Amino acid sequence: MLRGMVFIDHMNFDIALQKYYKNLGKPTIKLDYNKLFQNICAEIPNVDFLKGFIFVPKPDEFLMKDKNLESYYNWVVGMKNAPYTDVIEGRYVARQINETIPMEIDKKDTYYKVEKGTDINLAVHAVSKAFYNSYDIAFFLSADTDYIKVYEVLKSIGKLTVVVGVKGQNINGIRPMADSTLILDEKFFEACKREVLPKRL
Repeated sequence: MLRGMVFIDHMNFDIALQKYYKNLGKPTIKLDYNKLFQNICAEIPNVDFLKGFIFVPKPDEFLMKDKNLESYYNWVVGMKNAPYTDVIEGRYVARQINETIPMEIDKKDTYYKVEKGTDINLAVHAVSKAFYNSYDIAFFLSADTDYIKVYEVLKSIGKLTVVVGVKGQNINGIRPMADSTLILDEKFFEACKREVLPKRL
């Protein structure tokens, strides 16, 4: 059996997931990420899922005033307790657009957001774990072409790479650099749905 690890650029994946469900005219599904990782590994024959790594940016103090980002980060904190999963944080920082106009969280034209650390964190973890022979096959949930060099390095040391996209994402430029690709759709996501526990009375 091949030992499989999953590396997910979460913000990239989440944006693609939301866009996909918006195009379907449906609310975005709530996923059980442990199921997601296991089911992705099961798409390739003879692969045992070992562990998943979620790479996320932590909003800075200013961005944490945004209720959506605060909620997102609360989910991130909760994922730190998930089994067989490590959460690796980068940074999400706000930058002032005009130095004469102070940033206000409800005025999007006063600032822009910069994600820092996610790409390099994912690359370092994927390559270092390959170097220590922690896995045989790596699944990357991102359509970002910035990771192409990572795939080239992994292939050069004998590791298998699978790029995983959400239906609608264009991964044609990545296909030649990976050993295989997977495209996930609504049927696949339904099998990874998070169970909603009944409320206690």
